[in-house]
Amino acid sequence: MMDRQALFEKFLDLLETSPPLLEYLDAEPEAPSPFDPYQMVAEWIALRHEVKQQGKLLQSSQLMLQQALDALQTDQAEGQQQQNSNQKQGVALADQKLLWRDLLTVMDALDQAFVHWQAQIEALAASPLQQFSPSGSQPFWQRWIQHLAQSRSSDTASTSAPSLRQVLISNQQGVELIRRSLLDVLRQRQVIPIVAQGQAFNPQTMYAVGRQETLLTPENTVIQEVVRGYFWGEQILREAQVIVAVKPG
Repeated sequence: MMDRQALFEKFLDLLETSPPLLEYLDAEPEAPSPFDPYQMVAEWIALRHEVKQQGKLLQSSQLMLQQALDALQTDQAEGQQQQNSNQKQGVALADQKLLWRDLLTVMDALDQAFVHWQAQIEALAASPLQQFSPSGSQPFWQRWIQHLAQSRSSDTASTSAPSLRQVLISNQQGVELIRRSLLDVLRQRQVIPIVAQGQAFNPQTMYAVGRQETLLTPENTVIQEVVRGYFWGEQILREAQVIVAVKPG
């Protein structure tokens, strides 16, 4: 460790040593140019003009930036509104889809009622009223009409079957009228039945609930439509449930 005396002597040597001259002080400076006030004014005017130009460019840049920000905010607002509109439209379409499906259940019930009345009319044409099954297995309306027929005279009873047929036909026509009206409403909303009976099986629009062996119909052909399918525009609202023909095993 250096002692104090040596440190003090080193400090004195540093003080006595003159520092080196800087580079720009090595040579004698040149004589300054004479002062020209006109040149100074011209340079000052040019500098002022340049500052104004730069200020204008800055203002123009700020204006363009503000316009770009406003346009971006407008696009964001429109995009948000479009997104909200799409969400609302999606919810509305989902609600409409549920409504159409609910109406299809009503249409299915009308189809079944129409088939039921048709079967009753055919059964009445095939068998006299007196040969129907016992009253315990008959519907209420058949037992009621049969009771009225039995309470009349023999001449009146002989004409009761046509009356019953007229009632059945009237009921069938009423169901068919309601069915067609509902079908027209659905068609106006682009809800259209899928044609499946007698067509080749299409897995995109049909669902096979069973197979039936037969030689009378080509294989993979729909021979029975269990539940009717429907389109809604270009999308499938409900698949058709069908039975497909296959060759005997």
